[in-house]
Amino acid sequence: MRKVLKKLLVTTLLIASTSYADMNNYVYDSNSLVGFETGFSSFDVKDANNVTTKEKFEYVGMKIGAETHNVRMFLSLRNAFVDNYDYAYMYGAELQYKFNLSSIINFYIGANIGRISFRFDDASNNTRDFTTEYMGGDVGFNWHLTDSADIEIGARIMSLPEPEHTLSGVTYTFDDISMSYVSLIFKYQMD
Repeated sequence: MRKVLKKLLVTTLLIASTSYADMNNYVYDSNSLVGFETGFSSFDVKDANNVTTKEKFEYVGMKIGAETHNVRMFLSLRNAFVDNYDYAYMYGAELQYKFNLSSIINFYIGANIGRISFRFDDASNNTRDFTTEYMGGDVGFNWHLTDSADIEIGARIMSLPEPEHTLSGVTYTFDDISMSYVSLIFKYQMD
């Protein structure tokens, strides 16, 4: 899975860099972006007894970024509402390449990277603070509602390179996180 995600990241970066190769250095068709995101997500947690629990949850987030005709980048923060967790949040960055299918819709593919943090009480009533990096990919469609607002529907997967957390000799293992989401994105020009 990690090899696939690394290939996706490299491919996205190569496509994005080639789109800039023939651009005029003095003229940019760009927008600043502010987005609000909500979605559903899930991941599996395996405890020390090899019992796997599927955690399903909703989340909300905010992202800021910029876009050109074919490329956009976001910095994002998401707060998840996982049952029996004190907190669960993610922050990171996304780089996406847009395929402009028509004047009202585009398809995007991208890569994401960041950190994730959880706090919860395990079966032994030990409080676990788990923080690790994530990397992954996302795909979706972006509809242009107006010149200054878009709505996107997408899917994201986040892989944890260090998925294990050990406390008092007891190890919990976290699986990849999958998300489906919808975002409302506002576009504006900065002077």
